[in-house]
Amino acid sequence: MRLSFPSKGRKPPFPTAKLKSLVSSPSAAAVPDLLSTALVALKESADAFPPLKSAVGGVLAVTDIAQRAKHSKSDALDIAHRTQGILNVIADAVPDPSTISTPMLQSIERFTMLLDEISAAMEPIALSGSISRIVHLHRNERMILDIKARLDDAYRDFVAAVALRVEAQQTQLAAQQAQTHMDVRKLAVATDAQLSSVLFYARLAIFFGKPLSGLRDLNKLQLN
Repeated sequence: MRLSFPSKGRKPPFPTAKLKSLVSSPSAAAVPDLLSTALVALKESADAFPPLKSAVGGVLAVTDIAQRAKHSKSDALDIAHRTQGILNVIADAVPDPSTISTPMLQSIERFTMLLDEISAAMEPIALSGSISRIVHLHRNERMILDIKARLDDAYRDFVAAVALRVEAQQTQLAAQQAQTHMDVRKLAVATDAQLSSVLFYARLAIFFGKPLSGLRDLNKLQLN
């Protein structure tokens, strides 16, 4: 089953806007130069995050093979389109490379390794001669199906890693909110106690008709 590759709604830190529009376009195969340019721009902007830069390089390699394919070009372009979609999701999910979670980093590294394997497998299929293609037709078809299935798995793998990060962030936020609530309650209790003490000494001062030293001392404590 072919998966779609949705991206996040927030603005990404890398220039993926043009890449998104090209990848989502039904005529993406007709604009290879623009697509390659967008990928190169993304690669250059990812200097601060080497894992993403490596992934972009892998996608560029797959895209180049697809564009030069002599045979199975439709399948090759479809595979390249899938790798670009996953890359788009990855770039969009990395708001700050310095805080990326370990599962996400490992998922990106696995995706990069998969891209290298895909390039090695696609090149003889897409660029081979006609005789070789006919001889190995069934093997090539199985290889293409396997590549697409592994890309689907890579997409699921990264989405799961992102979900783990979101869950960890929510847990941390809940803990911070609970601590803030406890601090507010402690402050409220302390404030109520101090207010009660002030009212008590104020009543005594009114009863005796003169200020009390205890009230003055308490006021000094309140000011300090």
